[in-house]
Amino acid sequence: MSGQDQAAGLRKWADLQRQQRGADEVGHNVESDETVPAAPVNEEEAAAYTQEAMAPTVAAAAEPATVAPPRPKKTLVVVGLPHAGAAQVDKVRGRLGQWSALGRQWAGDPQDWDVHIVMPDSASLTDLAERYSRWALWINSDADAFATMYRVLRQLREHGGPRRLLALHEPHLPRRGLLDNLGNASARYLDIELLLLAR
Repeated sequence: MSGQDQAAGLRKWADLQRQQRGADEVGHNVESDETVPAAPVNEEEAAAYTQEAMAPTVAAAAEPATVAPPRPKKTLVVVGLPHAGAAQVDKVRGRLGQWSALGRQWAGDPQDWDVHIVMPDSASLTDLAERYSRWALWINSDADAFATMYRVLRQLREHGGPRRLLALHEPHLPRRGLLDNLGNASARYLDIELLLLAR
């Protein structure tokens, strides 16, 4: 509780002290046997009033502050982007946000993803593939997209990369055409599964 509760308890104790002194003085001044002085307040009672007033404040101060632990981030390793950097990470998170807005629950909050941009010919690709289970291929929708993306998938295969990737692309990109062709070619020639989520 607040300091007001503590102050109220102390005022109560002080009033009892004044009543006791007043009763003692009345008892000395009046010579009647009928006047009975008020029972004196001993130190234990005074301490009890003080303790009662302070207890909520002390208990509240002793409680540790409840801070929600940060949500664990989900790691997503992305290949197919020209280079790493904060702008590329924001680009991926923006795409995840679009998927989330379309009702894809797996996308969740884009800020909950720890996005790593990796080059498909990285020397540590095998280690990364063993360490992380969520991988995505960034697919552009330009005229050279099929050739570029197939080259990235081939490099992944040659350098021990993952065998299953999410196709991360614009939500409006139709499945028929680029996505289907890329998915079929990667499965047939590279033994890589491309997860296509186009509507």
